[in-house]
Amino acid sequence: MPLKEEEKASQAYAALGVGFVCLIVGVPLWWKTTEVYRVQLPYNDIDELGHYKIRYSVRLDVISFDEKVTPTTLNSLTKHLQGMDVENENIVEKYEITVRKAIGDELTAFQKVNTLQDLDENIANLFRADMNHIHVLLLPKSTKFSVPNVYVGTYRNIILPVSDEKSLSDVIKMTVKDVVVRGNQLEKKLVSLRGLRSLKPDKESMRVAKSNPAYDVTFTLVNPQPDLLDIRWDIVFGIEAYLKPFIQELEKYARLHINSQVLYYTGLVRQPRRDKGNNCYYYTAADLPHIINPLETKLGSHVSTNPSLEFIVYIPYRDQSPLYIYKEKGGRSESNSFLSPQWGGIHIYNVPSPAPGTNLPAPVDINIKRVMEVFLSQLRLLLGVQSQTSGSGVASPGHRGITQWELDSWLRGRCLENLATSTVTLTSLAQLLGQISNIVIRDEIGKEVQISVESIRRTHQFLSLGDLEKAFFSSRQAIVSSEKAFFDPSLLELLYFPEDQKFAIYIPLFLPISIPVAMSILQAVKWYKNKSATSDQHIKKD
Repeated sequence: MPLKEEEKASQAYAALGVGFVCLIVGVPLWWKTTEVYRVQLPYNDIDELGHYKIRYSVRLDVISFDEKVTPTTLNSLTKHLQGMDVENENIVEKYEITVRKAIGDELTAFQKVNTLQDLDENIANLFRADMNHIHVLLLPKSTKFSVPNVYVGTYRNIILPVSDEKSLSDVIKMTVKDVVVRGNQLEKKLVSLRGLRSLKPDKESMRVAKSNPAYDVTFTLVNPQPDLLDIRWDIVFGIEAYLKPFIQELEKYARLHINSQVLYYTGLVRQPRRDKGNNCYYYTAADLPHIINPLETKLGSHVSTNPSLEFIVYIPYRDQSPLYIYKEKGGRSESNSFLSPQWGGIHIYNVPSPAPGTNLPAPVDINIKRVMEVFLSQLRLLLGVQSQTSGSGVASPGHRGITQWELDSWLRGRCLENLATSTVTLTSLAQLLGQISNIVIRDEIGKEVQISVESIRRTHQFLSLGDLEKAFFSSRQAIVSSEKAFFDPSLLELLYFPEDQKFAIYIPLFLPISIPVAMSILQAVKWYKNKSATSDQHIKKD
């Protein structure tokens, strides 16, 4: 029996009401309640950081102690030095140069000294807090002590004899750029860290341990035959006498946690080769990689998130002694030790065999000075402290373990490393989260990303102003925050349903419901059209 017109109207309006609720209210509500929470990240700011050029400045004071030098000569020298600024593809190197005559306290300090070392120290005492501030001291040719062509002191001083302006400016430029600041090395390092392929990989960057607020340093004595030799080493004295000054100089920027241990009945698995002509045993460069892995498994592990640096003193077996390391081009290694990049070093220490009739185990004392000098040199290389060149007029760091200008250079290099690493980390994180839309981005992650972005900007600003210390701490905050965000455990796609799985779950649920609703809406729309057409016909008849 046909339905009355009022019933059809009620059904049509009910279908339209259900459709309205489902489409206008239900679908947006379902979409909103099933989407993952994603805090908004500064994607544009991160993209801009990758295109920043690193700009750093260095203060350079040229001070003349020669009374014969005229203001005209100083002005001419100033003009020759104006071209020191360098702009490379990734780095802008700027020098703030001042050329002047020595004044009161500086002249007094010069007149009281009898050696270059004393002059270096006395002038440094006048500028004790001036980090990133290089002083070039121009001395008269006739002084109480001889002046070499170039002398780079333990502090932030370069000492030169007075000569003509052109030659003097060339020497200053070469010494400051190639020895003290080393801008070319920084450019290579930055290219390597950013993963660019325009240059060959920088060996120094590959060797240096990753920048970190702290390192675990372990010294190990390996004695494979304690029944024959009672090896004794005063490692506590060695650390206090030779390593502690170096640790104290870096303590503000990188803490070194020192441990020591002795391993017995442990040897090198790889058999050395026999040199019958010299009646000794030896390893070649090709053998060295095979030495570390078997030995590393016996060193023990420490519960720490800090990078570990291992330094080993190895006493050879009696039937493999003396044991040496031969260079690739032939000849023995002077230090009889080798360095493993980002891991540590091994020093082979030969001791004489016990004489016949000696009570065993025979006592043997390690020359701790010789051992610690080798390990300090290796530690400098692993931490990225630039190596010294003997006979180049560069002062030894002496008891300090690191010179002041080396510290400046180290901080500058670490700032660039932290900037490059944190920028690459943020860029990778932004690309990852942009490509995978169903990963939850918590507020904590957004906060760490924002802190890292702001720290990178501050680091660029401090470097351009020449404030190395603030730049270093800001860059360290940038890399810590960026890695904390990147390695957050919640950023795992497998924790959430991918888009295709989400639709695969909900479509079987909603499809049986949506088909009747859709058909009802279509019937309601047809009814409404028929009703409108009938009404139009009645209007025309009237």
